[in-house]
Amino acid sequence: MSKIYNSIGTMSGTSFDGIDVSLISTNGQDVFDVKNNLYEKFDEQIKSNLKKIKESIKNYKDINEIKSSKLFVEVENKITDLHIKLIKTLILKFEEKVNLVGFHGITLFHDPRNKFTFQIGNINKICESIKLPVVYDFRQNDLNHGGQGAPLTPIFHKLILQSLKLKNQIFDGIVNIGGISNITYINKDKIFATDIGPGNCLIDEWCKQFYNIDYDEGGIKSSGIKPDLIIANNFIDRFNFEKNISYDFNDFSISEFRNLEEDIGLSTLTYITANLILTFLNEKKINRIIVSGGGRKNKTLMNYLVDRAIDIDNLNYEGDFIESQAFGYLAVRSLNKLPITFPETTGVEKVLSGGIIKKV
Repeated sequence: MSKIYNSIGTMSGTSFDGIDVSLISTNGQDVFDVKNNLYEKFDEQIKSNLKKIKESIKNYKDINEIKSSKLFVEVENKITDLHIKLIKTLILKFEEKVNLVGFHGITLFHDPRNKFTFQIGNINKICESIKLPVVYDFRQNDLNHGGQGAPLTPIFHKLILQSLKLKNQIFDGIVNIGGISNITYINKDKIFATDIGPGNCLIDEWCKQFYNIDYDEGGIKSSGIKPDLIIANNFIDRFNFEKNISYDFNDFSISEFRNLEEDIGLSTLTYITANLILTFLNEKKINRIIVSGGGRKNKTLMNYLVDRAIDIDNLNYEGDFIESQAFGYLAVRSLNKLPITFPETTGVEKVLSGGIIKKV
């Protein structure tokens, strides 16, 4: 039997809300058991500074200059220290030995065309502080071989789908509604994945601009408000679902919706997110899906998907920590040189492992 590792995975998404860390036991293949999860919310200053840094990066040539700025160094130190604090907390609470950490960092720039990706976080400092091997830079090997460098979670999603199938709970795929909506689905035992389109990013942007709140909590503000179907369906009809595409928030804008009243605009963007998912499912003849990511908490959004989707929380998984658990799983796969990306998930030219292992 393959060796079981106790692995900590970390994830901090592009919404800059905070850090998720998870401790799991896994062989990187078919064994997976969650031991603990922790979350720390970022304060407003960190969020604001991360956004400022991200917006200042126009292309990959800007990175070196940005990295030497006082603001970047200050923010990276704070974020690194928060990661260390959470990782150490998990280690102290766990009675067994932790073997390694899978560190994702926070993506500030991602440019597949130029084979470039950039995440903030000081690996050397983390490794020295926790005295454990750290697997990081999961995306670069895929980019070097013609892939999009994303999504990375499909191999973990496949494990979840297979585990549920053993319990006679059959689903065709998992849709993660984060800032961007992405999907993993199985067809004839092959794993496929792609970004679908905007997830929460336009909804959240609208909330910040017009309500001065970070997001539509529970979908309350858009609840019961009729969307502008002409504008929404025009957007959906123009949308092309591209194979193995990796989107960034910057690929989408609320500018074409600004003439709408506040509540109607929010409702319209919620409708668009949901119906892009439904349109994709119909095109690919995908029936039942599981929904993970923050979007699953938006009841207005989920009501559009109700006939096809179930919240992952209702299947005894912790939906807020799927991605951090995935990076604990991917770290073990990287350590054992098992594949983490595939032609059908990222568009990479061949099945590939990835990640760099920083040893103590």
